[in-house]
Amino acid sequence: MSANTVSVIIPCYNAAKFLEEAIESVLAQTYRQFEIILVNDGSTDNTEEVATRYPEVRYIYQKNQGIAAARNTGLVESCGEYVVFHNPDDIMRSNALEIGVNSLKAHPNCGFAFGLCKCVRNDGLAFDSSLEPQEMSLDIYQLLLRSRCFVPPSTVLFRHIVFEAVGNFDRTLVVSNDYDVFLRVARAFPGYCHNQVVVDYRQHSSNVSITGKPSRMLYYTLKSLGKQWKSVKGNQEYEAAFRSGKQHWISLFGSDMAYEVAANLKAQKFASAAQVMGLLLRYYPQGLVKYAIERWFKLWSKLLVTSSAS
Repeated sequence: MSANTVSVIIPCYNAAKFLEEAIESVLAQTYRQFEIILVNDGSTDNTEEVATRYPEVRYIYQKNQGIAAARNTGLVESCGEYVVFHNPDDIMRSNALEIGVNSLKAHPNCGFAFGLCKCVRNDGLAFDSSLEPQEMSLDIYQLLLRSRCFVPPSTVLFRHIVFEAVGNFDRTLVVSNDYDVFLRVARAFPGYCHNQVVVDYRQHSSNVSITGKPSRMLYYTLKSLGKQWKSVKGNQEYEAAFRSGKQHWISLFGSDMAYEVAANLKAQKFASAAQVMGLLLRYYPQGLVKYAIERWFKLWSKLLVTSSAS
């Protein structure tokens, strides 16, 4: 293990479009003791071409196994005292590593430190210039259970040793494996929020959280959260936080699942439609009513327009 070194792990799958900017944002850090490990998880675009332009990047290729496996490969190959998982489409602020390392040095009892991100568009322009600091009156584990703590991976600097205690990323979680890790680490270690913006978090049409099917997002996010039940059971505050977080995820993803059912039916993917319908009926049956009302209003509006035109 190399003392004071930060291992910046970049898992990539068909992420060449923004990769150059992501790498260069790391190379521009004011904190200079770092290594960059880029794991190409079977990309079919020109990820390799972009990554190998930079001699500072340690490039690793593996067959497509998913982002959790790519992150685990990066962990195995890393040698830094600290670790950050940098998304290949995010932009790291130039002082991000310096802030993170200084935070952990100032709080030696903490296993991780994190800050804020600013959401930006494809072109890097911010959606909203206003930022709300994280509410730290509750412990971080409880905030994560409630899903009230928005933590993109690039904003978190971990001590490498925390993964020896909690284990690596769960490869069975196709999505939300980062949420699972955050929960496990925050349960085992205190953390520190420095409330400074360290990352521009790019939101675009290829984001998993945007393009991912809502049923899939709901299933795996609830699975990640559900793994915590044994730990929270018997603690009234944590149980309440767990239930609040569960309801948040159900409301967030459940509201779009009726449209996913309709899309599958239209594409004659009847097995997929039935699977999504099962989740919808179990978790968010009111979504069917909402969908029916919206469809009725659209049909009614269309009839009014047709009637007016005639």
